Amino acid sequence: MITSRRDYMMRIIEEVGRILARISFKRRKGDSDDAALETVVFGLQRLFDLDADQIFLLTPAQHFDMLIADEPPEFARDKVLLYAALCTEAGHAYARMDSREKARATFTTALRFTLKARAKFSSAGWPAFAPSIPELLDLLGDAPLDAETAELVSASASAASQ
Repeated sequence: MITSRRDYMMRIIEEVGRILARISFKRRKGDSDDAALETVVFGLQRLFDLDADQIFLLTPAQHFDMLIADEPPEFARDKVLLYAALCTEAGHAYARMDSREKARATFTTALRFTLKARAKFSSAGWPAFAPSIPELLDLLGDAPLDAETAELVSASASAASQ
């Protein structure tokens, strides 16, 4: 039973990773932002095994808890980072659509989840799809971060300097 659960989780992570790669490729190619957002939503549906309307009723904190619940650390970390990567791609789409508030919100969520993954889980074997913290900070620009995100950034910087 445990092996079948592990195999299932590996398939989901691989599938969402392929979806993420497709979104990233389409973004670089200049495809439609609406199509990118639809693909992000599909990736989230696969990651959570929920319908879109169910996913969007939940807060990011609830998403985080769902992603790590009852998961071995390596799967929990990768699921959190896939979520962060999907948020990053959504942020790029919103930015190109000139929806600055939505772009900032999704980039902030991506940063928050990436920082939480960095703090909570091992960095050994950090997946290539994980968003870059410096790039996310650059995308967010000079505007101040919310208190929770600023605290996570500060804690990450302190941990890195030790």
